Amino acid sequence: MRKKLFLSLALFSFANLTLTAAHATPLPIGTYSFSVETGTGVHGGSDEGTLSGTLTFDPASNLTAADLLFDDTTTGTTFSFTEPGATEIDPGEFFSAIIYNAVDPLTQYHLWLRLPGNPDGSFTLTCGTDCHTWMDLNKSGTSVYDELNFGTITPAASAVPEPSSLFLIGTGAVGILTMLHPRSRRYVSSIRAAL
Repeated sequence: MRKKLFLSLALFSFANLTLTAAHATPLPIGTYSFSVETGTGVHGGSDEGTLSGTLTFDPASNLTAADLLFDDTTTGTTFSFTEPGATEIDPGEFFSAIIYNAVDPLTQYHLWLRLPGNPDGSFTLTCGTDCHTWMDLNKSGTSVYDELNFGTITPAASAVPEPSSLFLIGTGAVGILTMLHPRSRRYVSSIRAAL
């Protein structure tokens, strides 16, 4: 009976861990790679180019670091976005933040991600009838808005297991080791005999 209980607990733990890993990530945590092209839309502009770099989120999903560079192929200039602003999270809908240029705060990138994330751990930029992912480039004192195409940000490194996942793995491993250890088998047999 106890052996079956340990086996059931172990199988439940590993099944639960597998199901947890299969679900979409609800919020971004860790460092992500980012690369997206300019496009057309509500905030469409005349510039063409690629915005790329990395974004880092803390365990509370606040954007803590950004290292993004927009390579404007239309004018041959580049714009950097390295100063994260406040984070806004609307669970089940979107994550948003503004990332500023360190020298010119009027040059900024407006980041919007769909929530929850995708099953592979990436996050999709919010685009639709009004694509919210756009840049406000301050060129000679004039705001120039540029739309960014639909895209995703992907984990830059393998995710660190969360504490609950580690607990499930540990519980399953203890259950299996307990069943396999000869001393445990004798102990379970003595309990059965006493019952």
